[in-house]
Amino acid sequence: MPATGSSFGVVAPPECPVGATIPYMTPHAVSVSLPKWADNVDYEEGHQRIKDAMSSGYPRFYIHNQIDQLAQLANTRFGSPEELCILLPTANCAKGCQAFLASRTPPVTSRIVEWAVRSTSPAATAAAADPDAAAKQRTVTVYACFFPVGDFGVAKQFWQHTGDGISSRTAERCLTLLGEIDGDGNASPSATQQAAEPVVAAAEEGGISPKIGGPSGRYGSKGRYAVSKPSVTPTSSNGLITSSKLRYSTSKGPSRASNSDDSEPPSLANSIDSLPPKPTLSAPVLKDGRLAIDQDEDVLARYVEERYGRNLDLSLAPLAKLAMRRRIAGVLKETPGQAIPVERASKTENEQSTRGVASLTEEDVWLYPGGMSAIFHAHQLAMGARAATGKEIGKSICFGFPYTDTLKILEKWGPGCEFFGRGLAEDLPTLRATLEKASPPILALFCEFPSNPLLRTPPLGALRKLADEFGFMIVVDETIAGFVNVEVLPLADIVVSSLTKVFSGDSNVMGGSLVINPKGPHYEALKAYQSSVYEDFYFDEDAIYMERNSRDFQQRIAAENLNAETVCDLLRSRRAEGPSPIGMIPPPTTTASPSSVIKEIYYPKFMTPEHYTASLRPENPSLSHSSGFGALFSLTFTSILASSTFFDALPCYKGPSLGTNFTLACPYTILAHYTETDWALEWGVEKGLVRVSVGLEDLDLLREWFTDALDAAEKAVADAKARGEEVV
Repeated sequence: MPATGSSFGVVAPPECPVGATIPYMTPHAVSVSLPKWADNVDYEEGHQRIKDAMSSGYPRFYIHNQIDQLAQLANTRFGSPEELCILLPTANCAKGCQAFLASRTPPVTSRIVEWAVRSTSPAATAAAADPDAAAKQRTVTVYACFFPVGDFGVAKQFWQHTGDGISSRTAERCLTLLGEIDGDGNASPSATQQAAEPVVAAAEEGGISPKIGGPSGRYGSKGRYAVSKPSVTPTSSNGLITSSKLRYSTSKGPSRASNSDDSEPPSLANSIDSLPPKPTLSAPVLKDGRLAIDQDEDVLARYVEERYGRNLDLSLAPLAKLAMRRRIAGVLKETPGQAIPVERASKTENEQSTRGVASLTEEDVWLYPGGMSAIFHAHQLAMGARAATGKEIGKSICFGFPYTDTLKILEKWGPGCEFFGRGLAEDLPTLRATLEKASPPILALFCEFPSNPLLRTPPLGALRKLADEFGFMIVVDETIAGFVNVEVLPLADIVVSSLTKVFSGDSNVMGGSLVINPKGPHYEALKAYQSSVYEDFYFDEDAIYMERNSRDFQQRIAAENLNAETVCDLLRSRRAEGPSPIGMIPPPTTTASPSSVIKEIYYPKFMTPEHYTASLRPENPSLSHSSGFGALFSLTFTSILASSTFFDALPCYKGPSLGTNFTLACPYTILAHYTETDWALEWGVEKGLVRVSVGLEDLDLLREWFTDALDAAEKAVADAKARGEEVV
């Protein structure tokens, strides 16, 4: 039956072939299309057909084509044929990579080259009087960590686990400055003649040195997450690279009903046509590790957003970051479509945080280039703050089955961790025993609220009591629930979140946040250490996109909550009879159809709901008509045949990531734990698990999608049994 789009304008996706970007035709897309079950299996096994088709991938797992291109230039200019490199945004990130390589067995030798990329074109001088144009011509410094070709896989672990590599927009800006690409992202015909020579500076200490070497090695040619190839990139009328913006468009002129060729609203240069005159921004100054902003009258008169749905000027990136920090702190209250002047984003008078800690301000919020980067630096922060007190650093605890890289961080950096893979209240006695015998004492407990992919919610109140008794810190990843739905900060010391997910929604930019609880027992130590070491290396252009995307995140979360709960209730009504796992509320007693193939629906409403609802935000106006259980759920089936058929029949986008404005599904265990499915099963994560992030589509369309996919799965199993086949 026909279905209309939701109030956010999200409709059925265009046909998106394997290896294409998600969203389709988006140059800086966060996800990649793997539409069939077999595509995901073949991707994990490294089949050539998938390698040939891939035009992009999840940024921490796959080298974007423009990052690859820039790294090859670095190899040509500073490397040797026996070397490869990865590109990092700061000297400290590069030194961290070098230290990681040296800590491997056997140790990997490496060296760091600082590369200051600047343009020498005539336009660069002319742009000096225009703050926005000058921002585009600014020098961008990257750091190349070189290592032997055969050790690329080891270096790639640092890139993947920490999330501290440069972003694709950083690479794009560098290539534009160097004359390697034009405004459309295409190779410049005269790139070899116009490319500016890099400015190379050797640090006085720390092992960073220049070297101009011979021909390039092939960057990223090792392993299955290797080189991405250029995809078709839509462009705006002014020649700037644009990316798909399917929810809405407030650009001048009529909006499109179809999303097949929609593009970003006017961005960067052409978003200034109706703004007040540009302010004069003072030179950036670091204060407590942050970028200080001159609060003169001109800046205070400037709008943080010129118009709803449009980007800020690039010159206003510091203000975009400030606005985001205030949104995350819960002290910037906005109404969709309302213009927010800078003074509203900059001042705190008469506004209190809505995050359960009244004294929380943006000064306790820190931005990172991705969610995993925030988690990595939260661990570094906990270790650094403990060491600063003169105490020995103990192990950490991973409580609950987490997203894979969280566990890798805790295992590969510092003294290691103790893993409590279920993360249930039943594990508390064993946890207490571990705490009592730990020497040195446990440093911190990391948990997700709820967990990915089983949506288990930890008993946070009980964990807080143990933390106070034994002196360890609690770090909570609230990405899946979202800080609009729940209040976990009062029970945590540090809260991290992937802004890439629902905070952005558009799947075209990465970001992460770290919040320190000002009422927590470790606040003074954490804040002092964080202020002394924090570097703002969130790239300005990424911040501009994230700020724009996040303006309506509260309203989007409310709509996704309702959609997900409706879909989960529908699917649970067709669940097969059978026992429920620990922590799951048994479904109502019904007579299940003999053809039912759903084994379980993992969703906070059904899984450990007592712990989740204990932290629900009370009476949040933005969540009217919404339960607050989030947009993510997982399904398991009675057979792999049912799982794969259901997945293949879903007509939504299919690829990695979550929290997108559009519905997105993936065979999670296949993608995240393909080589360790038996280990994952020990903790309840089945091989056939399908994870779904529900989007903003019309509910009738979503009901149709999931009903038809489930019907197809039931028919496939019934037909196989009728043929006498064994269904597994």
